[in-house]
Amino acid sequence: MLKQASPMHDIGKVAIPDAILNKPGRFDEAEFELMKKHAELGYEMLKASHRPLLEAAAIVAYEHHEKYDGSGYPRGISGEAIHIFGRITALADVFDALGSERVYKQAWDDERIFQLFREERGKHFDPKLVDIFFDHLDEFLAIRAKFRDL
Repeated sequence: MLKQASPMHDIGKVAIPDAILNKPGRFDEAEFELMKKHAELGYEMLKASHRPLLEAAAIVAYEHHEKYDGSGYPRGISGEAIHIFGRITALADVFDALGSERVYKQAWDDERIFQLFREERGKHFDPKLVDIFFDHLDEFLAIRAKFRDL
């Protein structure tokens, strides 16, 4: 279910102006506040469905920017109050985003990403999921290589 639902995590960005989505460089405070709304917008788009896939996608859209320590958004929930789909997608999304080049940044090298994951274990990310990530690192790297953007 999560494999199919997680690609919809950023569906709310369809309501964010292209000028913000494609901005090279960092957002100012107002732009960041607008960008943060994509999580709730995605949830609002999907929440009324009773189809299991879209129910899962609504959860993922809503919770993929929540942080394990409660400092995320849109609701500031923490720990296992964040659905497992949101916690998994948060880790996968950051792994993909940091390792990929974007209009606003260069891709990070793997060691820098791994160091961030170690530092954010129990803060941004569920510590159990970080442990699973490192215990199965070769598998995650193989998956990334298979699906890398061209």
